[in-house]
Amino acid sequence: MLAQVLVSSVTAGAVYALIALGFVLIHKGTGVVHFGYGDQVMFGAYLVLIGQVVLGLPFWPAVASALMLSALLGAVIYGGFMWPLRNASLLARIIASLALGTVLREFVRAYMGPNAWPFPFLLSQTAVSVADVLVVPANLAIVGLSLGVLGSLFLLFEKTIYGKAIMAACDNQVGASIVGVRVSTVFLAIWILASVLATLAGILVAPLLTLSPDMGLIGIKGFTAAILGGFNSLPGAVLGGITLGVLEAIAGTYISSALKDMISYSILIVVILVRPQGLLGGLTIRKV
Repeated sequence: MLAQVLVSSVTAGAVYALIALGFVLIHKGTGVVHFGYGDQVMFGAYLVLIGQVVLGLPFWPAVASALMLSALLGAVIYGGFMWPLRNASLLARIIASLALGTVLREFVRAYMGPNAWPFPFLLSQTAVSVADVLVVPANLAIVGLSLGVLGSLFLLFEKTIYGKAIMAACDNQVGASIVGVRVSTVFLAIWILASVLATLAGILVAPLLTLSPDMGLIGIKGFTAAILGGFNSLPGAVLGGITLGVLEAIAGTYISSALKDMISYSILIVVILVRPQGLLGGLTIRKV
């Protein structure tokens, strides 16, 4: 039974990890917690649906167009909102992120309606028994794609010059500027990358949830995963996502299914009180 629970939990955990990575990337790069990020996840899934329903595109071309449009959306968010507000107060930038999420959510509600839409699984939903553990091919596709994206990000940040420039700008903007890194270009890349990650997460999680304008609440899970792993740690975001998925599944199976969603809020409160830097995060000392 425990093996079945753990296998089932990895699917949700992998998606949480993708969303948490978006939160951490934006926070490391701009110092802003993008509270509208969950709505970007929802909007990315709807971009695929709009491509299919409105434009009549097949599924995979609709996915490709959604990813390209999400990259454009990330550039528009940075150029139209976050760059002009770079010298504004933290509160002003947070309010702007909340307003952005509301605009995306209400646009979808007005244009596509408040009702739920079906969203296709990547593979078959029929469970297959492997060593007495039921495995769903569609869930394996979600986990595989998520791990592929996470692995690609690791290679980007650890093995490429541009990835290292992004990390340098996130850690020390002044120092990165001195050695020739164009910080504004790096931050633009961060917003584009985070927006694409949101769309990928939306495409993967939409078949598991109800695709509706309120699907953006999944952002709470990603935010909790980021806090759990450490809001300044990219590996921590991955660890936090997987851990949250496992804890949710265990609580829902062995205690009560009603606790599956409540566990996210409970973990968020406990981590903030007991270890605010998260599992892999470090405390930052600032002079004031």
